[in-house]
Amino acid sequence: MQRIFRPVINYILLLICLLTVSSELQAQYARGNSPYSRFGFGDLYSGMFATNQSMAGSLAPTYRNFWNVNLVNPASFGQLRFTAFQVGINYEHHALSEKATGLTAQADNGNLNYISLAFPITKSWEVMKDTLRRGEPIQWGMGFSLVPYSTKNYDVAVSRNLPNVPDVNFNYTGSGNRYRVNWSNGISYKGISAGANIGLLFGQVKETTTINFQDSSFLLGYDEVFVSEENNVGFAWDVGVQYEYLLQKEDNKSNNDINLDFKRKITFGAYAGSISNLTTTTNEQVYRTRGISEIDSIRFSTGITGNITMPLKVGGGISIGSDSDWQLGASFESQLWSMYRVNGVADENLNDSWRVAVGGQWIPKILDYKNYFNVIRYRFGAHYGTDPRAILASDGNRYQLQDYGLSVGAGFPLRPPKSKSLSGFVNLGLEVGYMGHPELIGDVYFKVNLGFALDAGGWFNQSKFR
Repeated sequence: MQRIFRPVINYILLLICLLTVSSELQAQYARGNSPYSRFGFGDLYSGMFATNQSMAGSLAPTYRNFWNVNLVNPASFGQLRFTAFQVGINYEHHALSEKATGLTAQADNGNLNYISLAFPITKSWEVMKDTLRRGEPIQWGMGFSLVPYSTKNYDVAVSRNLPNVPDVNFNYTGSGNRYRVNWSNGISYKGISAGANIGLLFGQVKETTTINFQDSSFLLGYDEVFVSEENNVGFAWDVGVQYEYLLQKEDNKSNNDINLDFKRKITFGAYAGSISNLTTTTNEQVYRTRGISEIDSIRFSTGITGNITMPLKVGGGISIGSDSDWQLGASFESQLWSMYRVNGVADENLNDSWRVAVGGQWIPKILDYKNYFNVIRYRFGAHYGTDPRAILASDGNRYQLQDYGLSVGAGFPLRPPKSKSLSGFVNLGLEVGYMGHPELIGDVYFKVNLGFALDAGGWFNQSKFR
């Protein structure tokens, strides 16, 4: 057991270091501006790795692979045959436009997308080939991961006319991230798999509201600033199941190469998850200013505790095909944001959301390494759905945001010369889409997702001297 837990401890230390670096990079990358992140829990991350992002999440409920981790449905960990160390980064470009004012803006952002270490605990495929040991053994896979959960990054100015006080400028700014650390386990017996993610949600968000009086009659008045720093911590969980129905007998070729799975199959998958017992600790400050100087502190409170009730997430899907040539799939996910409460109070800007996706993967000739283009995993997908945020427009109506787009990508296998086994994959994905509403701010976005999945089996092998 020592050879397992020693690299795990090293991995946890690596998580802490990368989290620190990621936070610093996010703080320095100041050009990002997502106006909608002001509402609710901010902009949410899907939890998908680069492989599934390239297929728009169409296979997220059913995807199970010897190499790649599927955190959306932890039942997939029961399929692992290799120790996989995975890291992902992303870049985003946003073109914003507002119908009411005709204003446009550009924004860019980038960050560490995920980091994961997963490995098989048992080796059922070896037991199945051993004539001395009969039966269908249970396959158990385990993993640890760090993924972003949500982010707030906005700088919005709104002018309003209050009773007897014209031309008041409200400036809203916010920044901060929330992360999930997960311990994942999945088991597989014959065609049935089940798994769970257990983890911790944590993070800090700072939000500031500045009130400036623009009318000349109030130039000698005081401006007011409200500052809130909120820390979150809560228990995160997901559960999932998968069922695999074989359409044909397993090809004998798969017995000669444990890197590949030639079975044609239909796979069903379902999952659910949420954040429980999410507590908040908030520091609040209110003060008056004149120009850039702080004149008077009105209130300064620390250690204000509260709680947030988070929504339940449920999803499912179906896929058909084989890991060795082609796969097609469809998925559906819903998040019940009508359950969201802050200290028992509902948020009128949040509604239940849903998302559907279709897509797949194609490999021309998986064993033809003489022509590298034949072994590349070509991926594609499309998604459509609603965002939980519903925003009040200038016409007095409240509109729920829409989100739709197209994705393409490729998985490039890494196979050293003269080697019969793979050493990993480089996964590249591109996504273009729209988020917003025609009556509000429209966000046409372009995203680049880059992921690395490397064989880390050597971390668990002890050196022997003779």
